[in-house]
Amino acid sequence: MRLALLSVLLLGVACSSDQPPEPDGPDAGHGADAGTGDDDAGSGDAGCAPLATGPGTLLVTGLNTPRRLAVDATDLYISESHSLNPQQPQPGPGRVLRLPRGGGEAVPVATGFRAPDAIAVTSDSLYVLDLDGLWRVDKATGARDARPLDATLNNVTIGGTEVLPASFEGRDVLVIATAHRRLVRVDASGGNRRELFAGTGFTQVRGARVTGELVWFLVAAGENPGLYSVPLSGSEPARLLDGSITAGTSLELTPTHVLITEGGGGNGRVVRMPRAGGPAELLASGLQGPAFPVELNGTLYFKDVSTGGTDFLRRVDTCTDGAVEPVGPEGVGPGGLLVDGDTLLYTSQESGTGGAVGRVP
Repeated sequence: MRLALLSVLLLGVACSSDQPPEPDGPDAGHGADAGTGDDDAGSGDAGCAPLATGPGTLLVTGLNTPRRLAVDATDLYISESHSLNPQQPQPGPGRVLRLPRGGGEAVPVATGFRAPDAIAVTSDSLYVLDLDGLWRVDKATGARDARPLDATLNNVTIGGTEVLPASFEGRDVLVIATAHRRLVRVDASGGNRRELFAGTGFTQVRGARVTGELVWFLVAAGENPGLYSVPLSGSEPARLLDGSITAGTSLELTPTHVLITEGGGGNGRVVRMPRAGGPAELLASGLQGPAFPVELNGTLYFKDVSTGGTDFLRRVDTCTDGAVEPVGPEGVGPGGLLVDGDTLLYTSQESGTGGAVGRVP
């Protein structure tokens, strides 16, 4: 089953939208899976207290290709793809599940998606990035809007997509990294669509974070790849911050640094660079498809492409010797990774009935 999933991952990348996959690119993904707001939640530089290695705690089992995670005060939300094949019929079997944080069963909230990936949650709505665009779902009833808020072509099977809640001029807005050519801002209620970045050809916009009035994001493939920033207002063109990141897949902000994953196929790596500017520091290399770097209590954690075992969730001791080691749970990666207080929440992205959501510790 795990080998079958890896084949599906590669097939999904090869068959998706109108762009070829990045060479050796992973199926990365990351919705509200880590700190995405102005406070850089879940990514602190202070302290050195790594989580104890071990099997962790399984919260949900028996899932079919669970991908991304989002949380609010009461619930954990899971996008379950069922298949990464972009040619499956619409409506497909993809769905979003809700798991009470206080314990209980995971239940479907919304269904009928083709290959749901990045998700975000607000006080009254869920936002789901699918192959047909960005959808809004009523959190209480599960009712989905008749049309997507944004129908920009997406390549969610490649991954690196993001849906990020933010505030702009007193309005609730969303910033969407489509994994295709565009970085888009749209009102959470729909309308006022603004392209913050529009690439050409085979450009892929993958990974994004919002801090204050600035959006940080990655451009891979196409012309002029690298780490970029752009005002949330869109009042100025995007600015290239570092052109050495040529195959970026996901990023995270700490109060002082930018954490970036890029590449794959045995050449993937994790780097860290100062937000104020400076050269990238190599933290891990030789990876199959790293994604979702986060920092918790001074230790950096990330996911990697894996068909099983403990290597799908790893950590880097950034405070002492810089060694890379598995954290301990077994699973299939990459899937999602979310910092939740003093714990990590993750998905094991196996197809069939082997997928799971767990917690470390």
